[in-house]
Amino acid sequence: MPPKTERFEVRFEPSMLQRIDQWAARQPDSPTRSDAVRRLVERALETKIDDGDRLLIMMLRDIQKSLKIKGGEIDSDFVAEAIWGGHYWALDWQYTGLFHDHFDSREAVSEVVNTLDMWWFIENAYERFSAEDKKRIETEVGPLGKNPRFSGYDGNYETEYMSIARFLVEKMGRFESFKGRDFNSHYPVVERSRRMTAEFEPMRVSLVGQNRLSVDQVVKLLKVPEPDGAYMAAMMRRRTP
Repeated sequence: MPPKTERFEVRFEPSMLQRIDQWAARQPDSPTRSDAVRRLVERALETKIDDGDRLLIMMLRDIQKSLKIKGGEIDSDFVAEAIWGGHYWALDWQYTGLFHDHFDSREAVSEVVNTLDMWWFIENAYERFSAEDKKRIETEVGPLGKNPRFSGYDGNYETEYMSIARFLVEKMGRFESFKGRDFNSHYPVVERSRRMTAEFEPMRVSLVGQNRLSVDQVVKLLKVPEPDGAYMAAMMRRRTP
């Protein structure tokens, strides 16, 4: 049974609605206005600096000064002055790379992990196929069947996905076979990746025993069609105004 929700009315000025719509347009799944407002409220509640946070920050600043630690990227005296005066905007201005409104969505992280996992199996199987099998794949699939490799995500329209993939591989050491790659496909791939992982999920059950995709399975995955022009048009509409 879904959790109960309560509906209430809230009014925003046109300028505020515009900012909400612009934020929603930058999200990978293009949420509705109501979903966007709900997410923004959740983030505001999660990122609030409460009394305990302020106390801890001040204690850490005192410890730093007591130990005479120097050379850090953060000016603890500046932070302390900003907190004492309630000038939280100053922290945003001073440390623009630290204070921002972006958080990787759990949905995007899950999609990237599933995509990387699928491509690991595709590439691992392909490397072990015979020359005859590889030729068959290329013949049945076409250009996408020649030396299939994970190409990454589009650097213009799928930056969140690309950043997650890079962090998983380069910083966390996951899916190490993809290490050193550019991760920029230069064209949108998320929609096709979703279709491919939907096809891959039932196959994954059989991999517990054999631990490798068959030629037929690889062909089926690689033959998943590219999205039509409507998808690309939607990606263009999501550009920040």
